[in-house]
Amino acid sequence: MARTGLTFEQVAAVADALTGEGHQPSIRAVREKLGDTGSPNTIHKHLTAWREARPAATAAAAPELPKALATAIAAEIERAASQARGEIEGRLVQAQAEAAELAGAGEALEAEREALAEQVMALTSERDTLAGKAAQQAADLADAQQRIEREQHAAEAARVELATARVRAEQQAKAEITQAAELERLRAALAEAQQGRTAAEQQAAVLGAKLDAAADRSVRAEARIEQLEQQAAKTAQELREAQTKAQVAGHEAARLAGHLEALHQAQTAAPEQSQGRGKGKAPIQGSLDVGS
Repeated sequence: MARTGLTFEQVAAVADALTGEGHQPSIRAVREKLGDTGSPNTIHKHLTAWREARPAATAAAAPELPKALATAIAAEIERAASQARGEIEGRLVQAQAEAAELAGAGEALEAEREALAEQVMALTSERDTLAGKAAQQAADLADAQQRIEREQHAAEAARVELATARVRAEQQAKAEITQAAELERLRAALAEAQQGRTAAEQQAAVLGAKLDAAADRSVRAEARIEQLEQQAAKTAQELREAQTKAQVAGHEAARLAGHLEALHQAQTAAPEQSQGRGKGKAPIQGSLDVGS
């Protein structure tokens, strides 16, 4: 197969190298030098251009000779022309050989082209088949991807639900533990309350008995207080009466004291009068008796 990018310079360089080595630069020789790469048609085109450029280059490089040497050179040119004709004939033979070679190469290339065309058709059909399969596989892959995504979403939802259930179970377990502890505490408090109620009932019974006793004592005390109040009232009455009597007695005592003082004074004055008044004692005694 032809190598992409084969240039004139590459073919010309190989042709110059073959010419310098004394070999005829044929299409096959150039292609072999190029590593069996390059299209024979492309090599032939570049070789033709190279050959057309060689005589012009030789003529351009030829110097002008003196006229004296022209005859000798002309003979040499004739000889060179004869040699060139020989070379041209050789080139013609070579060109014919190259043409035959190109024809063979063309037939081979045509066969290769047909084979390649068949391969291209087969590859195109296979490509279309593979494209259809690829499209189907892409659709299947998209469906599978969607199923995977749905399954992933479902799995994620299941994981979230499982995690939520676990959290709820843990919270429920903690709540049950808390409730059990609270229930135990309430049972203990109930037992304590029952004990307290029993003790309170006992204490209430004792206090009830004490209250009954106190009520009885209160009744007796009230009766006693009433009795004492009555006694006190009576005593107060008696006291008032005694005070009245005492007051009366005081007045009487004062009166008697005054009367006694008067009697004393009278008795003091009596001795002086006893001798001359012997008859006055009886009336005085009578006055004392009356005062008593």
